[in-house]
Amino acid sequence: MRTNLTVVPVMACGLALLVACGGEEAAAPNMTVAVEASGPLENDAEAGAADSSFVLGCGAPFTRDATPATLAAIFGRANVVPETIDGPEGEPMNVTAVFPTDPERRIEVSFANEEERTDLVAVTVRDHASLWKGQGGYSFGDGIEAVEKANGGPFAVSGFEWDYGGFVTDWKGGKLKEAGGCATTVRFAPEAAEIAPTITGDGVNPMSNDPAVRKAEPKVSLFGIGWTTK
Repeated sequence: MRTNLTVVPVMACGLALLVACGGEEAAAPNMTVAVEASGPLENDAEAGAADSSFVLGCGAPFTRDATPATLAAIFGRANVVPETIDGPEGEPMNVTAVFPTDPERRIEVSFANEEERTDLVAVTVRDHASLWKGQGGYSFGDGIEAVEKANGGPFAVSGFEWDYGGFVTDWKGGKLKEAGGCATTVRFAPEAAEIAPTITGDGVNPMSNDPAVRKAEPKVSLFGIGWTTK
């Protein structure tokens, strides 16, 4: 049974640890969501036939009220499982993994209520092999210029080389800014051998078009969406 899913909305406030997102209960008004399905994916082999060119956004199936049950109805029960992973600063973090063993399709869903797994707060892509894309077409491993293009302009990032380094902290009013209680999360990892000290550490928020940032050759190392908690 084949399911084709395309989600194209305004992206969300990724890891709630970094982005304090306020907003309305509804998703952004300019969000577009298209879902075509002949039925749920019953198992991983069947899911392999599905279109994997997904664009990750704030609309269905990743709405604030989504649960493991609603995700299983789309992706298949065997493909939606609870996991505990290493979070920031090495702290364990409970997530719901979708396609947990497939690096090309794996995503991690976080809920405010970890025990009951309700009140979705974040959906994260963190695997270099992922086929998921962010709004505007950027994907894992893309340079900072690709995200700048998707945003329609430069943005601020946290200083590199610490536990919360490289996250976008302010979209500066661009296309990826928070909307409807949902905002985009993107993190970058510099690949240059030497990183200027002016763009490293806590309390530093350089712009994406800063020459020192560009020289650091930052690449997308994590991206996702997130909702404010109720």
